[in-house]
This record gives sequence, structure tokens and C-alpha cells, in this order.
Amino acid sequence: MQSPPPLAAPWQDGAKTNGTSVFAFVASLSGFVCFVGVGGALGVILGLIARSEISRAGGRETGRGLATGAIALGVLNVCLTVIGVAVGITYLARPTPVAKVHGAPAVTAPVWGVPSAAPRPSKAPTRGAPPTRASRGAGSQVTTLGEITLTDITEDFEAELLTQRGLATSAGETLMLWLVVPSCKPCVGVAAALTSKEVQKALAKVRLVRVDRDAFQPELEQLGIPTEKIPGFVLLDARGHARDFIHGGEWDADIPPNIAPVLGKFAHGGYAKRRDPWRGPRRDDETPL
Repeated sequence: MQSPPPLAAPWQDGAKTNGTSVFAFVASLSGFVCFVGVGGALGVILGLIARSEISRAGGRETGRGLATGAIALGVLNVCLTVIGVAVGITYLARPTPVAKVHGAPAVTAPVWGVPSAAPRPSKAPTRGAPPTRASRGAGSQVTTLGEITLTDITEDFEAELLTQRGLATSAGETLMLWLVVPSCKPCVGVAAALTSKEVQKALAKVRLVRVDRDAFQPELEQLGIPTEKIPGFVLLDARGHARDFIHGGEWDADIPPNIAPVLGKFAHGGYAKRRDPWRGPRRDDETPL
């Protein structure tokens, strides 16, 4: 007679999946979606707890594979998170490269500055650029830029200005004072424009006398020349006093097409419509605005 099969243990019929292992697996997956790093760490912790609970259950609970998978995914997520954070910190901590500063292009016309006493070797002239010749006197430096004569007064303002007026008269040139200050970008823009075809044509037979406003302000004010707005341009009367004045606010960008028509008309007495009309020297009893 055949013996009946052995009876199964009561808990084997009711074995169920361990809930902690399910939560552990879901937490590890969330570490790759939204809870980066945190979900992976939580998955590892819950996975270890789930394996311990399944071991104590003595076969009444399943889910060891889910718990093991949760631990593996959690460890992977934590490692990737740590690597990502380290790379981000390294990127943010690296020194920012200093951008190379490109200086303004060299121009033939000398920019403002006290001329050096020692002559400098001249470069080969650029094709199409007006010839440049320079000479130095006791209190000035004269540079010929094509049709324009540029004089920088360095000392003895009154005597040197008188000399330049005489030279301009002898050469049939119009004398125009040009007021500048050191580190003046619009002044540099005007200097760069002097060699352009537009400004060469507009200021043909003009003697520009460039003066440092800060070095000769008392002398300039004595001649009734405004010194507040730079760069300033002044025409003198027969006594050597200011008879007309404009400044760089009469044009927009400091480029030859803007500068040439204004200075050309001003130098030859034809600049009537102005943005900032000059009303003559300020009287002694007049309060400046």
C-alpha cells in the first residue's frame, strides 16, 4: 500500500513577498529618476533590512532577489552621484581663464601723451596712408599728417600758441585748438581718425594744436575757452581769444564718417546747426550752470 505524501508546512502555502524588499527596489530606481543619490542610499538600507527580515521569516516570505537587486542598484546610484558631484566641484573650482584684452589698433596719428625727447624709429608707411613727419621745438612737438599739421604744446603755453598762430598764418592754415585729457577714449578716437581720407579732406590746411586741459587750465580760461567738455575744439579771434567752440558731443560714435563733417564745417566756419550751441565766454558776473 502506497504511503500518502508528507503534509506541507503551514507557512509554505501562505508565503508572500517581503514588502520592505519591494520598497527597497522602488527607492533604488527613484535614485536614477528624481531622488538622485538619496534614493540609492535608501534602497541599499532597505535592501539590507529586507534580507534580514526574509532570513528571520524562515521561508514564510520571499523577495530576496528584489532586495539584492535593490542593494546593487542603490550602490551603483550612490557611486554615480559621488562621481558627478566630484566632477562638478572640480569644474567650478578651476580658475577662470583671463580673457585676452585686445588693445586698440595702432594708428599713425600720435595719441595723447607727453612726447618723448628721444626720437623713435618710424615704421614703413602703410600704402595709402598720408605721410607723417615729426619735429620738436622748445615747447612743442609738430607732426605733419598728410594735409593736417598737429602740434602738441608741452610747456610755455602763451608763447608757443603765439608761435603756432604765426606759423598757421604764414602757411595759410586755419588754427584750431584741440583740448584733451589723459585717458580720454573719445580723444583717442579723434586721433585715430586723423589719418582717414574723410578727415584728411575735411581738415585740409588746418593746424591742430593739441593741449592738455589739466596742464594749462588757467591759461585756457584766461582766453575764454570752455574746459568742462572734452574733447573740445576752439577757434580763436584776432586777439587770440575764443570765438567759437564745439565738443565731441556733436557726433555719435568716434569714427571718421561722424567726425569729418562736423570738424570740417566747424574749422571753415560753416557749422551752424548744433546739438549744443556755444553762447560765448562766460562773463565774470555769470554763474555757471
